[in-house]
Amino acid sequence: MAENHPVGFQWVMEAREPCGSEANIAKLLAADASWEAANVCLQTHGGFGFAAEYDVERKFRETRLYQVAPISTNLILAYIGDGGYLGPVAGRE
Repeated sequence: MAENHPVGFQWVMEAREPCGSEANIAKLLAADASWEAANVCLQTHGGFGFAAEYDVERKFRETRLYQVAPISTNLILAYIGDGGYLGPVAGRE
């Protein structure tokens, strides 16, 4: 049954529909999740999180990159706020 009902926006890609909005939403969610995970990791390690031996600081810097590249999460949020994303909330299913 799950094979007949694709999850997420997989159906958009399979139908060869434009999926830039959905890709931006996925990027936004992934960037926010990685930022939160890095923040919790740094908080858990405390002062040792900044020590190069633990690689936590490097991971923290890398997750910051996801917030700004290849497209800033602020630009994605502005796009959504401007009505650029007409997803399931707006009735496009």
